[in-house]
Amino acid sequence: MPAAVPSERELAILRSFASRIDPSDAGAHNNLGVLYYQKGMVAEAVAAFARALELDPRMQVAQANLERAWREHGYFDARVAELEERLRRQPADRDARWELGRAWASLGQPDRAAQQFEALLAQWPDDVPALIQLGLAEQGRGRLEEAEGHFAQAAARDPRSAVAQFYLGQTRYNRGLNEAAREALEGAIARNPEYAEAHYLLAFVYGDMGRHDDAREATRRAIALNPTLARAQANLSLDRLWGGESERAPAGERGARRPAEAGRDALAHLPLGLAFRQKGYWAEALREYRLALEAGEDRRQVLQAMAEVHLLRRDHAAAAELYDELVRQYPDSAKLWNERGVCLHQLGRREDAAASYERAVAVDRTYAVAWNNLAILRSAGARPEPALEAFRLAVEHGPTLHAARLNLGLFHFHRRQLQAALQAFRAVLAADHDSAAAWNGVGLVLMELRRFPDARNAFVRAVERDDGLAPAHYNLSFTLGQLGDFEGALRETKRALELESYYVPQKYALTIDLPYEDAVIAIAPEVASDVGLEELGGEFAFDPALLDRLFDELAPPEAALPRTADDQLALARDYVEKGLLELATAEVTRARARGADPVGTIVLLGDIYARRGLHGEALERYAEARRLAPADRDALLGELRALLALGRGAEAPPLLEQLPRVAPRDVEALLLDARARLALGDAVRALDAV
Repeated sequence: MPAAVPSERELAILRSFASRIDPSDAGAHNNLGVLYYQKGMVAEAVAAFARALELDPRMQVAQANLERAWREHGYFDARVAELEERLRRQPADRDARWELGRAWASLGQPDRAAQQFEALLAQWPDDVPALIQLGLAEQGRGRLEEAEGHFAQAAARDPRSAVAQFYLGQTRYNRGLNEAAREALEGAIARNPEYAEAHYLLAFVYGDMGRHDDAREATRRAIALNPTLARAQANLSLDRLWGGESERAPAGERGARRPAEAGRDALAHLPLGLAFRQKGYWAEALREYRLALEAGEDRRQVLQAMAEVHLLRRDHAAAAELYDELVRQYPDSAKLWNERGVCLHQLGRREDAAASYERAVAVDRTYAVAWNNLAILRSAGARPEPALEAFRLAVEHGPTLHAARLNLGLFHFHRRQLQAALQAFRAVLAADHDSAAAWNGVGLVLMELRRFPDARNAFVRAVERDDGLAPAHYNLSFTLGQLGDFEGALRETKRALELESYYVPQKYALTIDLPYEDAVIAIAPEVASDVGLEELGGEFAFDPALLDRLFDELAPPEAALPRTADDQLALARDYVEKGLLELATAEVTRARARGADPVGTIVLLGDIYARRGLHGEALERYAEARRLAPADRDALLGELRALLALGRGAEAPPLLEQLPRVAPRDVEALLLDARARLALGDAVRALDAV
């Protein structure tokens, strides 16, 4: 059973967590719902689980959590009774029938959901959102051919809708109709090139069709638009927190470990700490881990988790202290020895770090991350052979460990072995064309060859893919200076100084083995390991054909076509029109990150709140938008609608005076004017507006 009423401190934590989660992260909404439920906030928990399912209908943990939250305390029965009473009194209440259908759908009852959406379509045959919901319900009961028919009708009735095309393509793919699915998904992308989910599903279609290069490019584009598509989730389950396994949780889904000593009324601190940790909330995660120790949860797991958090937050002394205790108790863990070595390495204790790395590879000769770290330490030696042997073993045992190849390329670059360096960086780009560090490495080699235009293009690729990579900004600045673009050089220098106050061409990267976070920790190269180029002297041989192939790849990228704010917000508006409000909220967030018009994004958030019936929240958004752009038509109309919905028509006159100037001869504005005049008791002017 959920706990009693939460304290003010607990409410503050929940509000903080809710305000900081990524709106497009289904796992975050699910985990927030678990926290709400644990604190007895059932309505909030239900809303959070429903958001998670709208974002990811296949999240079985969220489905199970929602079913449990719905069923307990009679919450679901009361909500259904309320909606059915509204329909009894007013059968044409579209909103009530829509909410009832969505409630049955979220509870995994597609038959009952379909009945409600069929009733909607009987009254309004051209209701595209209802067609899409009916298609989703048919999908839920396995009737894919019928679902395809509904989505096809929706696409025909709204030919501009990327959303309708996406669902049509999804159903065709599920039916095994790859060519037809490809056509629909490419149609969705043609209508909205920034539709991440369409790119992602199209990658699977291309893969099934044997078009593997196209599949890789589609996946790359999807993840660039929506990084959550590539994010591992640790999704909390109500069943796992309070005993018993969730029957709906798939075996392959990464879930929270069941605590050893978690009572029915106690929150499991270890998985909750993981939920905080995944969002980068280090202090909150450490607090939960300390509570886990007090509650008697698995000591090794908790101490290891605490050590990893200290390492991630760069508190190496605290991390090293915990790793010292862990390796004493568990000396056969290569992972623990390697991470202890990383802490000691960062603390400047090089000999102790080397001993830890060597102990790690003695425990496991195939442990690539430790070989990579040992190679970095050995690179400072006078002889190159020990470092090269360690790099060879890192690459051999970790073919997908790109950091090892990047470090090897940097090692060769420091020793003026430019062709070997370029080959190492190109090997990374062959597997990950978006590697900013690899493009930066290529640029370094080209700078040494005095191929400045091509070096500039390589550094541009690097900063486009990672604007926070300070060495690439510094290197681009130097290259622009060589090309005479002093204004551009100054701009890049300023950006580099904002990121880091000192210059290094590229950093070696230590590697650790973590399941949820980036396993690479960049370090500034030690002075001893930076072999000066002038010390090596002599000429070097270089394969011209290798450069020719590289120059073909380094042609300047085509300039992106300018996009309007409407283009950037088109998918979010499409979601709003279809009643998919959580997807709309997530898309607004991504559009804002891509540089969409701030006024347009705020107004659209107001529209989403208004569609949910949260007119106070909507009013705040519209007012904020009007402060930024007093003459914005949509913000003005939205503010008027929100005031009327809140029964605050007395505040409308100042806004009504602006209508003729902001929205002249606008039918929607005139109708809103009439409604406001009626609310003010001015029937004559209301009639004039009509």
